[in-house]
Formats: sequence, structure tokens, C-alpha cells
Amino acid sequence: MFGVPWFHFIVAPPRARIEGMRERLLRAAEGLLREEGLQAVTLEAVARRAHAGRGAPRYHFGGRQGLLEALAARQHPRVRGRRRVPHTVR
Repeated sequence: MFGVPWFHFIVAPPRARIEGMRERLLRAAEGLLREEGLQAVTLEAVARRAHAGRGAPRYHFGGRQGLLEALAARQHPRVRGRRRVPHTVR
């Protein structure tokens, strides 16, 4: 319309697509956690439930640990920014 290519209206900007995929993956992980428990939250299961490619969770979160950290930060804002510190016994 008005000199703008038609596909401009149906293709989301890259940032919006990325955030949309992250959101889908997190929702899928939340559902698996709630319905089946922590052991069910695997990268493959999350991708399948989110109707995403098998590599999407690893791409967006770096692995299962990153996905679980993002999920925890989403559920508990105080967790944001914290890194796991090795436990030492004194």
C-alpha cells in the first residue's frame, strides 16, 4: 500500500520474531513444568511443544540450564541477574 511492498505488512520485524519465539518457548517450558515436572523440561520437548525447530531452545537460551534460569527469572523477578555460585563447605 502507498509504495510499501506488500510483504512489509505480513513479516514481523526480526526483533519481534525473536521475542515471539522466546515467549513461545518459555510458555512451552512452563506448561511442561506444571503438567509433567522438571524432568520433562528437555530442549527437544520444549521445541516440540512450541512448534519450533529442534535447535530453537539452544539458540535462544544456550541450553537447558539457560532455559531454566530464564524460566526462574520470569517466575521470580528477584532471581534476575543472579548467577549460580559454587557451593563451598566450611
